[in-house]
Amino acid sequence: MPSPGSSSGSAGVPASPGRAGARRRCPTRPAPRCSSPAREPGAALGGAGGLPRRGGGLHGLEPRRALGRGGPGGAAGPPLALGAAVLLTCVGLLATSVVWRRTLAAFGHDVPRREARSVFFVSQLGKYVPGAVWAIGVQARLAARHAVPVRVTVTTALMFTGIHLLTAGLVAGVLVATGLAPAPGPRWLWGLGAAACVAGFVPAVTRRLLRRAAGTDLVVGWREPVAVVALMALAWTAYALALLLLVEDRSPAALGVLAGAFALGYVAGVLVVVAPAGLGAREATFVAVLSPVTGLPVATAVALLARVVHTVADVLLAAVSWRPDGAGGATTGRAGGAGTADPELSVPAGTVRCHDDDRL
Repeated sequence: MPSPGSSSGSAGVPASPGRAGARRRCPTRPAPRCSSPAREPGAALGGAGGLPRRGGGLHGLEPRRALGRGGPGGAAGPPLALGAAVLLTCVGLLATSVVWRRTLAAFGHDVPRREARSVFFVSQLGKYVPGAVWAIGVQARLAARHAVPVRVTVTTALMFTGIHLLTAGLVAGVLVATGLAPAPGPRWLWGLGAAACVAGFVPAVTRRLLRRAAGTDLVVGWREPVAVVALMALAWTAYALALLLLVEDRSPAALGVLAGAFALGYVAGVLVVVAPAGLGAREATFVAVLSPVTGLPVATAVALLARVVHTVADVLLAAVSWRPDGAGGATTGRAGGAGTADPELSVPAGTVRCHDDDRL
């Protein structure tokens, strides 16, 4: 028979309190920690999984939440943010309409403000038709009501496009050269490109290039290029601020990245002439520049939102500016005509000689 002392470890006999306490104090294996997707840099839209930060990216560059919840710091929800983005884009487009009107006045055709806005914004809808000639064709037809020759309208449209390309190149070149926006290639090369864009605004260069195209002298000094660059700076700033409202991060670093990506995307959209309003080309370039910072899903979402905002702004301004035939009466904007010079413009009507050939 076993001794009483040996029965403490046998089956059916409860263990001593000391050993039970030892078993309870035995450390357990810690549960693995799971990181929250919302805290990972470059988290995907709606928090559906994290994206690794690439190249020191900005973790807040995400599209605003689709359910209307405010962003960090109590920022307004998407409906209000989208509305404000459309208004800012309209401000930029209005600045470009003033650039177009001043360019037309430099050829001696001073179209009144309201009529000029009607011609410009209604004709801008033509860019959504495949091919680059429709917007110019509509613009030439509408401007003809104000005695503006077709040749001058076409040259003005080409010069207007060139101004956009030069200022977009200047914006992108400066931002990349200073390290505020990502882009391939050495920074000094981008700085050199920005300097070349500045050279395109020298009056002597502009006059020589456009005299033969327009069939008349371009009356322009240094005052006009400075005013045009200032107006375009306002336009590009408004576009960049509109994009900033579409993302969570509102920092100056995010503003620089978005501005550089949009400027490069605009250049690509203009160069691909078969794309209506640069559709596809602009978004592809925008995503290519932005995705190393935010990841592909976020960059694609921001590019699509930017397209929607600009399309709504174009349609809105065209609807507001449209004037039926005969509304307000056709004005004489031709050099030497009966139109009244606008004191805002540096070149009043009647200061430029008549054109040698008003035909294309």
